[in-house]
Amino acid sequence: MTKNDIQKLGTTVASELIRIGREAGGIKWITEDDADHAVGELARCITLLNLYQEREEYEKCAIMQTEIKRLQDMINDFDSNIEE
Repeated sequence: MTKNDIQKLGTTVASELIRIGREAGGIKWITEDDADHAVGELARCITLLNLYQEREEYEKCAIMQTEIKRLQDMINDFDSNIEE
């Protein structure tokens, strides 16, 4: 086996282990791509919240605030896992 073959095998094994872990539940796996997506979604939700506040659409504001809180928690969990 070449070094390149070993790297491909390692990547395949790691990806499969992550997939199995996600399907097993219990532990919430968050990848950097998930965190990047969450940051983008957070920005979108904050923009919508500001728009709804200007329009005085307070029911929609409540929905956005709930979503913002969920995304902030997800990002904070990701950040705390990196620091460990």
